[in-house]
Amino acid sequence: MNELVFQGRVPALGFSTYSVSRTPDSAVIRRLARSERRRQHRGRKTLTIENEYIRVLFDQDTGLINGIENLRKNLSLPVTQSFHWYSASPGNKESSQASGAYIFRPKQEVPFPMSQTVTTSTVQTDLFQEVYQNISSWCSQVVRLYRNQTFVELEWTVGPIPAQDKIGKEVISRFDTPLKTDGIFYTDSNGREILTRRRDYRATWPLNQTEPVAGNYYPVNTRIYIKDGKVQLTVLTDRTQGGSSIKDGSLELMVHRRLLHDDDRGVGEALSEPGYDGRGLVVRGRHLVFVDTVEASAELHRLHAEAEHMAPWAVLAEGPAAPYSSSPSHVAEFSALKEELPHSLHLLTLAQWDSQSVLLRLEHQFEKGESSVYSKPVTVDLANLFSAFEITSVEEMSLGFNQRKDDMSRLTWKTVQEAEDLEAPSKDRSPHSVLFNPMQIRTFRVHVRQR
Repeated sequence: MNELVFQGRVPALGFSTYSVSRTPDSAVIRRLARSERRRQHRGRKTLTIENEYIRVLFDQDTGLINGIENLRKNLSLPVTQSFHWYSASPGNKESSQASGAYIFRPKQEVPFPMSQTVTTSTVQTDLFQEVYQNISSWCSQVVRLYRNQTFVELEWTVGPIPAQDKIGKEVISRFDTPLKTDGIFYTDSNGREILTRRRDYRATWPLNQTEPVAGNYYPVNTRIYIKDGKVQLTVLTDRTQGGSSIKDGSLELMVHRRLLHDDDRGVGEALSEPGYDGRGLVVRGRHLVFVDTVEASAELHRLHAEAEHMAPWAVLAEGPAAPYSSSPSHVAEFSALKEELPHSLHLLTLAQWDSQSVLLRLEHQFEKGESSVYSKPVTVDLANLFSAFEITSVEEMSLGFNQRKDDMSRLTWKTVQEAEDLEAPSKDRSPHSVLFNPMQIRTFRVHVRQR
């Protein structure tokens, strides 16, 4: 089943079906014996895993990741990934504000390491390589590399966070590198625009920083990264988390919290969820880690973040005894598009509006200048886009689809920067052929008829 999931292909805006049959148990045992090797690692042994693109190195003393190499680009980045926890503030003399559901306020600026050393074991098959890290009694992680994969997958499990010591804990995964970042790091905004963050700085007023950790935390919807003039370290998240770069060359993401005091922001109780057994909540998640050149990184994190957010759904159902392909009515693969969209374009919305029209929304998902390949304007012919129906007319609407664009009346103004960078606006070639500039979203009402 793993091999089908890995090698299977799902066409754009479509589906693929696979027939899965059980192999005799004896054959399964022989195959696993050939392809899987599990080893326990103790003491001073060098440990690495690699595929065609990436090599991950582990410290022989601690068992932690201590380096990632991009084999195709000949890049090597010393990076240590480890788990730490902040001691949550219950309130102090300077402020009665406690850390709680809405407030992150650590008691100290420096977090405590989860463990100085971890025990590791490996699993290697034809499809993937894994290193299991047992970090503590309530924290573990699997470092995984699939075949032909350009990133490192970190699948972590944290919890139940112990609270017997009467200390609230806020757990982070931290990446430390020698990159010279000069207090600058980057986070996304709602999975689209990338925002530049500067530690202990606000653009519109002089900042008196009284919370050196919490005051530098920002929401991370899909990605956070740091870079110097050559190398970029990017981490993609599978959910919205808090993140920051508290010191140069370092970035961190909050993965779990268990607190013992209410922050007086309306919840009326401490953030201490009991979990299914009353011992505390267990949280599992994934981080995808990329190491590449600054110039090439946008092409990686843009497309992979979209793939993570719009991952295919796997639906399992009992099938007939004979293979599906023997049935004349069986459709093994289908795509509603005549051909895949360019990588820089994404079909954001496709919804039935009435019996004769469809709401269609497309977005350009690259910013200007971040990719030499994909940051260019793109034209798409809507009339020749879909295989499932024929578009007879196109009407552009406001972004929210509540009025025709031609009927909109909006105030217009230019910022100083926009005035300096002013370019002639691009125009559509025809009503059916529409152009998208970097980061542009356009909404259409298209009238259709079945083919």
